[in-house]
Amino acid sequence: MEEFQLQPTPHVTRRQLLMRGLRCQCPNCGQTKLFKTRLRIHRYCSNCGMRIERGDGYYLGPLCINYAVAVFTFVLPTLLLGFFGYIATKLTLTIAATGALLLPVLLYRFSWGCWLMIYYMCLPDELHANRTADCDDLSFEEERRTRTK
Repeated sequence: MEEFQLQPTPHVTRRQLLMRGLRCQCPNCGQTKLFKTRLRIHRYCSNCGMRIERGDGYYLGPLCINYAVAVFTFVLPTLLLGFFGYIATKLTLTIAATGALLLPVLLYRFSWGCWLMIYYMCLPDELHANRTADCDDLSFEEERRTRTK
């Protein structure tokens, strides 16, 4: 293991966070994509070194976003169309079940980008680039981590 130092980056604005979240890029530098494979997120940004995946429980944000989008934009409207008789009952249930299974997989990457965008828009000082010079290093884990090659 070797010590990995974060690279200095310019201050990140809310507009930049919004664009980086929608493009699924690193919220700190915007140079690296969040995912190394279709469904596997990078642990650290390969460009600036910021930790992207923070461990247990951090996946709950994307899960909630994914669930809300799938239910409220697809499943619920489909069920309501079936309930009011615009679509046959069997077809309604088939479409809703298919959407409930496929939509979360298709939106997985986007939900991660949205989650990081929302998280850092609410807590902009958590980004390495937005830290003040007099910040308490104990509140930021990125400074003292190690990285394996």
